[in-house]
Amino acid sequence: MNSQLTITSDMAWGRRLDRWILDRLRRRRGDTQLPQTLEYKHIYVMPTRFGFWFGVLLALLALGGLNFNNNMALLLGFLLASIAQMTTLLAYRDLVGLTIIDVRVKPVFAGQFARFKILLKNPDPRMRFAIQALSTESISCTDIAGPGSATLAVKQKAPNRGLMTIQPFRLENRYPLGLFRAWSVFTPQVQCLVYPTAAFHPPPLPRTGRGDYGAAQKGDGEHLHGLREYQPGDPIRRVAWRTSARHQKLYTREMETPREEACELNWYLMGGRDKEEKLSILAAWILKAERRQIPYSLEMPSEALPANLGEEHCHACLKILALID
Repeated sequence: MNSQLTITSDMAWGRRLDRWILDRLRRRRGDTQLPQTLEYKHIYVMPTRFGFWFGVLLALLALGGLNFNNNMALLLGFLLASIAQMTTLLAYRDLVGLTIIDVRVKPVFAGQFARFKILLKNPDPRMRFAIQALSTESISCTDIAGPGSATLAVKQKAPNRGLMTIQPFRLENRYPLGLFRAWSVFTPQVQCLVYPTAAFHPPPLPRTGRGDYGAAQKGDGEHLHGLREYQPGDPIRRVAWRTSARHQKLYTREMETPREEACELNWYLMGGRDKEEKLSILAAWILKAERRQIPYSLEMPSEALPANLGEEHCHACLKILALID
């Protein structure tokens, strides 16, 4: 039990130290302007925990060799120290020259994790090994062929609706032996649109009685849409024999299925509910109407959209809900 508490406290201390370093670097260097190519002034090289204890071991080895006048121990210690020193250069060279082209993200609902995609480019012919993107909530790793490009992901939880700015993240490398880590901090001004959380059990979709109908869907159905020339593969039962005989050419009946009545999602007709509850219900209604292919309009204090369907209309409606004051 005590060991678990010790490990937890060490991890918490490490996270606090990381946040302090990231905040200090952000104040000193400002926001990252993309695209950005990593230069020597952007990269820091520090020993890892494994590298720190490896250094302690080398120091003890050197002390033992000096104390007992053991030349073989001293030779081994200096050889290992020179190898460790060379890994700092290799870790640095694995990052320098990399270019962050852009950071992209798709909208999410409140309570979900936003996935920021970091687009990296390696202009050099040499391979880049074990490039990591780290944040307080995620870690991803990849190799980048040279010359070539790759994508890393940084996850960040979106607790509230609105616009969420990406938190500072690090590009890090511990190649080749894990004794040292070369890293750089990035704070791009990239924002993720966060929709309101959709209600789990919303009320039924509202009906306004306006008689707005969407366009009928052609295909299987019980209503006649029109006639067209016969095409190979058309069912024989749909051939319009009288019309075909009159025009001396085969014609096929084309059927349709009328859509349901369009619904109006109106902020002012939702009663005295809480503001966030209204937004949650409206978000659920939008998703439900989109699944059922029922055209829907949106009436809000800030903006109104006519009845429509499709991914763009859905995004526009949810964006209004996300950004309303």
